[in-house]
Amino acid sequence: MNVVMNRALKLVLLTGVAALALAGCLNGHSLPIAKKEAVSPDAAAIPELSLVFSQMQRSADLLDVQEQMNRILVDKIGAKVKLVPIPSDDYSQQLNLMMLKKEPLDLFVSINAREFKNMIVNEHIRPLRDLVERYGPDIKQTIGDSMLDSLTIGSDLYAIPSIRDWASSHGFMIRKDVAEKYGISPASIRTIDDVEQMLAIIKAQESDLTPIASFNTQSIYTGLSSGAYDAMEDRLGILPDFDHNLKLVNLYETEQYAKDLRRIRRWYLKGYIGEDAAVSEDTGRELVRAGVAFAYFSSLKPGVEEQESRLTGRPMLAVQLTDATMTTSTIKLFGMSMAARTPHPKKAMELLNLLYADRDLLNLLNYGIEGKHYVKTSDQTITYPPGIDASNVGYSFNNYEAGNQFISYTWDSDSPELWERTVQFNQSARRSRALGFSFNPEPVKNELSAIEAVLRKYVSGLETGTLDPDATLPEFRDALRIAGIDRVIAEKQKQLDTWAGRTG
Repeated sequence: MNVVMNRALKLVLLTGVAALALAGCLNGHSLPIAKKEAVSPDAAAIPELSLVFSQMQRSADLLDVQEQMNRILVDKIGAKVKLVPIPSDDYSQQLNLMMLKKEPLDLFVSINAREFKNMIVNEHIRPLRDLVERYGPDIKQTIGDSMLDSLTIGSDLYAIPSIRDWASSHGFMIRKDVAEKYGISPASIRTIDDVEQMLAIIKAQESDLTPIASFNTQSIYTGLSSGAYDAMEDRLGILPDFDHNLKLVNLYETEQYAKDLRRIRRWYLKGYIGEDAAVSEDTGRELVRAGVAFAYFSSLKPGVEEQESRLTGRPMLAVQLTDATMTTSTIKLFGMSMAARTPHPKKAMELLNLLYADRDLLNLLNYGIEGKHYVKTSDQTITYPPGIDASNVGYSFNNYEAGNQFISYTWDSDSPELWERTVQFNQSARRSRALGFSFNPEPVKNELSAIEAVLRKYVSGLETGTLDPDATLPEFRDALRIAGIDRVIAEKQKQLDTWAGRTG
């Protein structure tokens, strides 16, 4: 085994131990990664598995990458994959349409808490516990049984989280060149009032730049408030300060929510936020890359400055506003789920399992083809080929969406200790008191459906400053009450109390 693989295995084992520790159940040993025998199935009988994921830019070379992946998959599990990208800004809607139209679908990236819960309620997602036990040995080893247990909803498991930064601190990214031009230092920005002063400077001096944008949602509030509470996956009953004696609060009825919306409205009226923020499909990263925005809210992690500089094509600086915290939501933020109607559950689980152990397969999915989409600068690090960058590369995949990041390459602009730093980041983060609790939506599925319609009507307008909260917030609150938010929060509190009694 070479040095790189020794390093990767060390991280895999460390991740598994950390996961067990977080769940409070270290068992003192790890299982070896299972060895798989090559298979040679009849070509006519090889099943094709559709893998659906979100993508921020079109991949012209998608089929080339797919072909290379299938050379590995046919040999190892006797199956092929069909990569099915959906634009990130339309991902949830298009994924739901695929399910309703019964289009081919086996595995998909689950990234939206409310939509994910609706899929479970509507029985669009296949329970995974039994399949993991039988066909997911590498998933069990790298994530750990106790962590998987803590991610169950009801009595089963509906998504396998990617192994990455499971914690998150919060703040925003700013263009380094513009910040230096006006003497703006990240170290001097510690409060939202400081942020507002910075936005005023940019608005006054750079008329062609939108001072701040959201990351990838039509909500400035999400960035503004992140790090203040445990959203409990869907913000329908939050845990203030990640504790609050495990007593949930209706976010939308709080005075702080109203105060934050008024601030955002003020920013909108002063031109700090784009006029079309409530309907724009452009991410903050895309706006910066296009040269029309200065900053965007973002979760932060080790290596985020290098990552965002690479993806925007501009030197970026991180401004941290909160310390790192870990919640059930941050762990489950990106994962892989299986469609309930997949005709090949065994093969789909075998494919998913490989993404946690097979370095060659995962790097193909993450980065594409060596020599075409990247070149190696060492055994562990890569860069773009000459003339290629993030804006024109022929293949792209959000590598945090699936599998075990800690066995994948890193970019040569990243720290050589990026994965070790990420493990330490996870281990040192503050844990929510509700870490490990997952809400079972089944008892209030009708209310959740009605609430979803209300949220779609009001949230983007209110949380980008487009709508006046003094006029619209009372109407929004009334609509939520009519839809049944109080019953949802009461049911979540009941389940949380039961969970707390069981876990101590």
